[in-house]
Parts: sequence; structure tokens; C-alpha cells
Amino acid sequence: MKRMLFAFRLWLLTMVALAGPLSLSAQQVLSRPASDFLDLQGGVTEAELVTRALASNPTLLAQRQQIAMARGEVTQARLRQNPSLMLGGLKEVNGDDNAIKVSGSLPLELFGRRARRTEVAESKEEATQQSVADEERLLAGEVRMRFGQALAAIRDLQFVEQLLQVNRDFLRLTEDRAREGAAPSLDADETRVEANRIESLRIDYQAKAEVALLALKETVGVDADEVIRLKGQLELAPQDYDRKQLLQLAMDHRPDLAFQRANELLAHAELRSDRAMGKPDASVFGGYERPDSGFSQEAFDAAGNLRPIRQTFNYATFGLNINLPLFNRNQGAVAADTAAIQTARSRIAAVDLSLRHEVAQNLIRFNGAQARVTVYRSGVRDQAAHNLDVVRQTYSYGRTTLLDVVAEQRRYIDIETGYTDILLDAYVARISLEQASGTNLP
Repeated sequence: MKRMLFAFRLWLLTMVALAGPLSLSAQQVLSRPASDFLDLQGGVTEAELVTRALASNPTLLAQRQQIAMARGEVTQARLRQNPSLMLGGLKEVNGDDNAIKVSGSLPLELFGRRARRTEVAESKEEATQQSVADEERLLAGEVRMRFGQALAAIRDLQFVEQLLQVNRDFLRLTEDRAREGAAPSLDADETRVEANRIESLRIDYQAKAEVALLALKETVGVDADEVIRLKGQLELAPQDYDRKQLLQLAMDHRPDLAFQRANELLAHAELRSDRAMGKPDASVFGGYERPDSGFSQEAFDAAGNLRPIRQTFNYATFGLNINLPLFNRNQGAVAADTAAIQTARSRIAAVDLSLRHEVAQNLIRFNGAQARVTVYRSGVRDQAAHNLDVVRQTYSYGRTTLLDVVAEQRRYIDIETGYTDILLDAYVARISLEQASGTNLP
């Protein structure tokens, strides 16, 4: 046992020599405190970042253009078909006969073709709006999760900063006792090693906080160089939700379900449109013709003079052009639309089933996470902090070794960072439950 203790202390002395300069170098690279990431007075809240993301995220802005495109298609579908105008003439080769023709036609669009076309375009617009709304729901959830991850990293950084300050104070006290001969010099070296180890943890958590903040900025659509400080708490108040109410909220507010319902309406509209296109259509036409023709003989006119035989005529033409769908009545399109309706109904059923499972699973996860937070806070975390205080006091009385203090402190670090993970899990579970419900919960 003594040999093992001697070997361990020798390893600690080696780490002192190595950890000192490495820690100093790391400090020069990463030395931002937690206060640079968090501002509980003037910082930006989760809701503000969600609002900003919905207004400035470039991917979402590109998807919103699809709504503008769909609105343009509605405008186009409502327009009547243009009339046609034809101008022509006739000229006899090596002769004087000629004719002028002017005619026009107007499509009638029988059997509600324009109304059916407009209905299809409006259904596409509604489906596009619901699709973009679902993207907004997912983006808002991602921003909130990134916000929670950033808060968790900042909380770990705050904890390690406080622990580092405690260890530095403990190091000064141990060095003073070593100089006075009240404690062995090796205890001061071991304390210095532990302080440097915690400093390395601080650097690690600072890097994680910066990465989490950058990921949050990317999701929101904020430039990486823009300085933002967060305002929020990772620990949430306990809540109790009813499963039936959550399911009803999901049925009423989930845009992905509304999107599939809009697709079914679109398939019905396309079926009605294709059936209308398979029926007869017609266009009215009318025109004017002015032929000028004659013969090579001559005849006497009313005055008794000989003149070439020529005559100009004026004709009005009119009629109805009917398109008869004898062979092509859109049979294939109607069959495809019928299959599309069945597909849409199956997708509605699939989304409905998935929605119910999401609500049930996330509610169980949320309740479990809340229970873990309660148990961990009172039964694990508080007890671990008390144990560390007791071990430090017994060491100050000389009743235990420094190694016992170091071991207890490392257990406390694991427990405290584990508590952050549990808080984050409860935070994310709350967000996932709201996403499953399709709306914000109280």
C-alpha cells in the first residue's frame, strides 16, 4: 500500500511539472469567463431568438418564397384564356384577284374549367403554407434546443469557475501551511495539480460553451462575429400535463398533419379538374372577309360603258368550334388522381399514428426527466456538496489525507456536471413535448 501511495505521489509531482506551462498556454488561448456568455438583465431570451430565426433564417426565407410562387399560380389560374386574332389575305399569282381576311376566336372553358383550375392552385397554396409552417415549427424547436444546450455548457463553465476559485484559495492556504511546516510540501504540490486539472476542465467547458453558442447563431441565422449574451435558466418549474389534452392540441395545431390533409384536398381538386378537362370544350369564332375578284371579259356598266368584270364582296363569318373528347377523356389522369387520394389518406393515418406516439412518448420522457431532477437535486447533489465540505473540514483537522479530498471533489464534479445533463434532458424533453403538441404549453 505504501509503495502504491509513493508511486501515486511521484506521478502527481510529474504532473505538476507538465501541467503548469500547459495550463498557462491554454489560458492565453481561452480565457473568457462565463459572464461573457450570460446576461440575466440585458441578454437575449429564447423567445427573441426564435422570433429572429423565423424572420432571418436564410433556409426558411427560401422556403417562404414557395408560398409566393403558389400565390402567383393562383393568380394565373384565375385568369381567363386569351382570345386569338388571325389576319390573312389572298392574292392571285399573275392576276388581280385578292381577298382580305380578319378573324378571331374566344375559348369558352366549359364545365367550370377555370373554376377547377383555380381550386387546384388554391389547394396547392394551402398545402405549401402548411409545409412552411411545419418547417417553422421544426426550426423553432431546433433554436430552443440549441439555446438549452448553450445554457447547459455555460452552467458547467460557471460551476467549474467557482470550483477553480475554491481550489485556488485552498492552494494558497496549503502553501502557507507548508511554509509554516504545518503540512507537508507534497500536499501543496498535489493541490496545485488538482487546481491545474480543474483549470483544464474550465478551458474545455469554455470551448464547449463557445461551440454551443456558435451552433445557436447558425440556427438563428446570426453572423458568427455578432456578440450575443443569453438570458434564461436551464432549470424549469415542474409542470403536469394531461395526455388527452395534449393529443387534442396536436390534432388541432400540428402543421404536418394539416399539410397531409391539404394534400388530400389537393388530390380531390385535381380529380375534379381532370374530369372537367375530359369533357367537351368549345370556342366561338367570328371574322370578316373581303374578296375582290373578276374575269378577263368586259361588260357594259349602268352608264353604257365597257369595263372589266370585277366585284368586291363583304362577308361576315361566325361559328362554334367544339372539341370532342372521343378518345382522350383524361382516363389516366383520373386514375392517377384517385390513387393520389388514397395515398393522401394513408399518409394522414400515418401522421396521426406517429403524432399520438410522439405525444405519449415525450410526455413519459418529460415526466421522467422532472422526477430525475427532483431526486437528483435533493438526494444526490445536495448530499455530495455536504460530503465534500465534511471531507475538507476533516482534512483541515488532520484526520484525513489530501487524497481523500481530491477523490471526493472529483466525485462532486461528476455529480454536478451530471446534474447539468439531467437539467438539459428535462429542458429538451419539454421542447420535444411542445413540438409533439404543435403549440407552446403553459
